[in-house]
Amino acid sequence: MIYETINQFVKTAKTSRSSVYRFYKKNDGLWEETKMKSNKRMIPQSHAKYFDSDLLFDELQTSILEIKSLRRLIDCLADKETLPATFWNLDWSFFVTVAYRAERNKKSCFRMMTAMFDEINTKYGDSTDLRMFFTTEPFANRKGYHNHFVIYIENRQLQTQIMQDIEKFFEYDRVDSSIYDKYKAGLFYITKDGLENEDWYFDCNLNTAV
Repeated sequence: MIYETINQFVKTAKTSRSSVYRFYKKNDGLWEETKMKSNKRMIPQSHAKYFDSDLLFDELQTSILEIKSLRRLIDCLADKETLPATFWNLDWSFFVTVAYRAERNKKSCFRMMTAMFDEINTKYGDSTDLRMFFTTEPFANRKGYHNHFVIYIENRQLQTQIMQDIEKFFEYDRVDSSIYDKYKAGLFYITKDGLENEDWYFDCNLNTAV
């Protein structure tokens, strides 16, 4: 944690000394995060966000979305016999979205995703267990479809290389990836009701699929 003197902090937070002291008088818990050093009060630089209403609003909106996501997660887990609940209990490494530059239909998206998995399985299948689940959805703001998928790469030493290969496979498209977080309900978001045919697909190279 980075600390600043009171004089440095008022510049960072764009506020006044009196406002800073009034704030900590009302928030004892945050005051305890400050410390004394060489007879000077040191304030965590991260506390500057509490003096920025725009940042606080963004943080509030993020928290609201996370709460909604957790509620959905709890609702989905209530029925243990569903496909989402089954997949949620599996290990996953990354959550990925592929937004194609071309206007692809469902069949085209399906072929792209299965070809990608076949390619990495051929290259790395002897060195790691792999598992993938994807869904195909229409764009909300233009014609065509995109894919969301979760992938499990058992060998952690190969994860970076495999993700780089996936990005190269979709080099003409936009690929957004993040570490999979089972508590953000992303898996339940993509396992919507009514999935059929090319809407979704599951593949793996494990001896026991599920």
